[in-house]
Amino acid sequence: MKSPGFRHGAVSKCNFETMQGCPGPERLIEKRAEIVPDMTNVWYEYVPKGYDPEKKYPLVVQLHGGGMDGKRWSKMTIWHMLADEYGLIVIYPNSPDYQTWMLTGRDTQYLYDLIERVCAVYSVDRSRIYMQGMSNGDQMTLAFAIKHPEVLAAAGFATGPTAPELFEEGEQPTAPLPVIQMRGEKDLLPSENAGDPTKDRYALRYSLNDFNRHIWTKINGLEAQPSLTVRGKDNFLFYKGEKADLINWEVRDMGHREPPDEAQVFWNYLYSGRARVNGELTDTGALRRLDGEENAFVISLGSTKLYKKDKAVMMSTDKNAIVRYFEPASQNAFGFAGLDEMLETGALYAPVDFFKAAFDAKIEYVELGDKVKVSFPDGKEADFYAGSTLVRYMGDYRAMKKPCVLLCGLLYVPVGEFCGDIMCLSVSEADDCMLISEKQAQLGRYTARVLREILGGQRRPPSAE
Repeated sequence: MKSPGFRHGAVSKCNFETMQGCPGPERLIEKRAEIVPDMTNVWYEYVPKGYDPEKKYPLVVQLHGGGMDGKRWSKMTIWHMLADEYGLIVIYPNSPDYQTWMLTGRDTQYLYDLIERVCAVYSVDRSRIYMQGMSNGDQMTLAFAIKHPEVLAAAGFATGPTAPELFEEGEQPTAPLPVIQMRGEKDLLPSENAGDPTKDRYALRYSLNDFNRHIWTKINGLEAQPSLTVRGKDNFLFYKGEKADLINWEVRDMGHREPPDEAQVFWNYLYSGRARVNGELTDTGALRRLDGEENAFVISLGSTKLYKKDKAVMMSTDKNAIVRYFEPASQNAFGFAGLDEMLETGALYAPVDFFKAAFDAKIEYVELGDKVKVSFPDGKEADFYAGSTLVRYMGDYRAMKKPCVLLCGLLYVPVGEFCGDIMCLSVSEADDCMLISEKQAQLGRYTARVLREILGGQRRPPSAE
């Protein structure tokens, strides 16, 4: 019998937008009271299983985004699941105005009074109170943190950076506070240079990310260069602070959303190890650390340096040894099908000294530079040939997708092709930066921009990308 052909249902439509929620809390408690004068306020409480009033429990205040409320938002996070696992009390307040935090002194006072009310009812560890919000809730968390940092041990922010025009003139945080800021790589404002290929669609939103990060730089005493950790889609820049730390967490390919594992990340990397004892911030050691990756490197177009763990490292003593973008001068005769065959597309190239800076390899130019031998510390060797895709690696001849280029006495290597295809490392590009890692890692566009600024690199005009 003949095959019936394509299997029915192998390609199906699925409404992903309706599948963003989490398993909802079963024991959510609704409370109503007049906290703002002449107003009935509503909030929701989750108390962990086995609650014992003789013990002290950390308190997490979770603020919903615009167009939402506390009850619906409780189904978008897993704080109730962590509450049962780690022993936490979680509250989800409704904004006083309909589905919107107005960022006013009234809203700030409401949250302050609500926290006091919850602390009076439950056995709350006042040294471990945390607040976080998404989008409009992100903005409200910042408004509260600026006015009452003394109440919090740490604060978390998600996908809704506050615009400078929403600040009162001269308004700044009044005290240091440990902070984690989660940002979606593709969280763009709807009208941001839409449809114009010559404009940078990411510029405005990313400038807001910068602004919200920089407002903590001075008060927290943040170091200029962060440690870099990239795990899969998650990009972490950890800024050590003299008084308090800051974590920038970017999620590759994510838009204006709160990822369902956000609570776990916030707890693991920050909240679990931060307290405010007698008014003083203390670091008790978080469950997970962000120490940076020893074997992950970022290069940027136009830069003489690479980023390695937590610092920018010079690749060569030759000031002309910069990361370059080479593109084909003409179409290959074999490329008639227009399929972007490997020799018809451009690529980032690094001077061969990259391997010395990144891997501590030895570099030897031979045959007038037409051949370069690279000896790695583990005994592996690679021979590169100018003007050729050929490379000899670990005793075997192999082929890269792009040729090496000898330019003014410097050999340039298509490091992405070699490290990915030949060394079998993870290679990811974003915004004319490249991440090379021994683990699977996807470089986020905003993380790339932050590192490019540190490296002194540049990027091609948007229409040329």
